[in-house]
Amino acid sequence: MKIVIFGGGLQGKVIADNLAARPEKPQIVIADIVAKEEKSGQITHKKVDVLNLAQVKEVAENADVCILAVPSAIAHESLKNLLKCGKPVVDVSFTPDPPLSLNDEALQSGSCCVVDCGIAPGLSHILVSHAYTELGGLDEAKIYVGGVPQKPADVFNHAIYFNPQDLIAEYVRPARARVKGQDIAPHPLEAEIEPFKDKELGEMEAFLSDGLRSLLTSFPDIPEMSERTLRWAGHLETMKSLWQMGFFADDHIPQTARVLNESYPASKFEDCLLMTVMARKGNKTKTYRLLDKHTDNISAMSRTTGFTTAATAMILARGQFTQPGVHAPEVLGKDKTIVSALLEDLAERGVKSHELVGSN
Repeated sequence: MKIVIFGGGLQGKVIADNLAARPEKPQIVIADIVAKEEKSGQITHKKVDVLNLAQVKEVAENADVCILAVPSAIAHESLKNLLKCGKPVVDVSFTPDPPLSLNDEALQSGSCCVVDCGIAPGLSHILVSHAYTELGGLDEAKIYVGGVPQKPADVFNHAIYFNPQDLIAEYVRPARARVKGQDIAPHPLEAEIEPFKDKELGEMEAFLSDGLRSLLTSFPDIPEMSERTLRWAGHLETMKSLWQMGFFADDHIPQTARVLNESYPASKFEDCLLMTVMARKGNKTKTYRLLDKHTDNISAMSRTTGFTTAATAMILARGQFTQPGVHAPEVLGKDKTIVSALLEDLAERGVKSHELVGSN
């Protein structure tokens, strides 16, 4: 088995190490433009420009699945090149909207591509879709998710666990949701802040964020849908102040992002990630809870994102899902066997989801 990961950095390494430890012993290539060409065990590093189609085709030859994990600025054009290779593709490169517009390119080459394959979006969408299938439709779907420091710093009450400019975008991009059958898109820092209590982490705050993405179009019949990002109390007050003072204006974002990254780096604040997915049909409810913590020098954010990507890649590599086209992750949630395989895969590697007692 050969798996090619386009994109280096920490996330690429987490995905590669996860795959290399599997009983299938796949040969893994990390293809990145800044890579130093070398080989260590099953993992080979190759210098590849993902925007160069010839180079992409050469490294993807004989691959059983390709994984795209590049910066959002080049993700769309990179995916175009991968789809032309006709290989199964798992995409975890976050862009403002999932690249479902590339469906025709995938159909033309015969490529089966699943996008947004992280934790949220990703596993969150799969669980909503699974509940929809199991309950025969939904009246309501709510997602609560957030990676937070186990011991937060004063004032900011958070840390920078992924690209800081992408983090800032969470607080300023219109938060698309659905209320009483009507689509809404308020500013996250102007929308109502909801208190949230977890049985283990305690009191938190949840703000409306733009994480539903494809769920809004995949399930137009669900009248109530929202995703809220979880944070420790006090953090949102700080972010609202920075926003009101103009630090999140386009021309200030790079500097603001740099200062936050230098002041609150992930390396100084070990994290945990909590996700709760609640889906209701009438008086029947399914609720899933996942809590993961920084383990083996890997952040919970990287673990939950990278491990979900790797598990999805194995689904495609084994031929358990082969339909050509570009698919949102909720497509996988329609297949009970695939959902079980994904959850078991994650649980075996320490990322465990539980259906809460009281769910029907």
